[in-house]
Amino acid sequence: MSGNKVLYERRGEIALVTLNDPDRRNALSREIVRGLSEALDTALGEGTRAVVIAANGSAFCAGANIDDLRNGWMECPDPAEDPAVMFRRIAEFDRPVIAAVHGAAVGGGMELTLACDLVVAAEAAWFSMPELGHGVIPNTGLALLSRVVGTRKAFELILTRRRVSSVESLDMGLVNRIAPNDELTESALSLAGQIVESVPPGALKAARLNLRAHMAIDWGRVLSSPLDVPRNEWQEGLDAFTEKRAPDYGRFWAEIKENRGTRVLQSIEGE
Repeated sequence: MSGNKVLYERRGEIALVTLNDPDRRNALSREIVRGLSEALDTALGEGTRAVVIAANGSAFCAGANIDDLRNGWMECPDPAEDPAVMFRRIAEFDRPVIAAVHGAAVGGGMELTLACDLVVAAEAAWFSMPELGHGVIPNTGLALLSRVVGTRKAFELILTRRRVSSVESLDMGLVNRIAPNDELTESALSLAGQIVESVPPGALKAARLNLRAHMAIDWGRVLSSPLDVPRNEWQEGLDAFTEKRAPDYGRFWAEIKENRGTRVLQSIEGE
């Protein structure tokens, strides 16, 4: 699927979908987004009962592909290649979706886990949303994170951008269970099997549908919210990341101060 950047296999009644771009730490490139969507189509077509999303390499998913962000994703993404559209597809999928997370789940990788129903994490897994430091926003995370961990904790994780270990993630509800690193995938597959082995498909779908309905998400807002970020800010953040330097955000704060001073002066002169 999509150049073998996403692998698909059947494990009995469960579909195992594996991110397979370890050299780029499984960053959410256009190719991986398309591959994940194709895998979901295949899982439905084959009548699988649940989906487990895992990954090869040192990281589960290192977030959005920076080159793709700079080349259109921030302003006019193709819906077939838009991570937020794919996240919505997972959240509203007809079957349970479980993430099996090892290593880093960063930015879009953490958003991917939030879109899933359940998360099994390896002992070495960790999570972070560093987007604000790059001048962008975790648009799907802004919609989903507070529903998982609560508003105060969501503010903390998004604003501080700190790393969260698997143990802390379990404590705050980001993950459902922790498995030894070498048993992660089998543990997620086993959990999926326990869920679907003795329930009918219609009731399972209805339960997921109504649970999601009671915590309704404004997906239109999710898709449009990257446009709320000023272009010059995200360009500076992404350029700095690519050039391996610290971003210069001081000038943007200075512009706000200067503009406010100008408005005050105009107000005084107009009196």
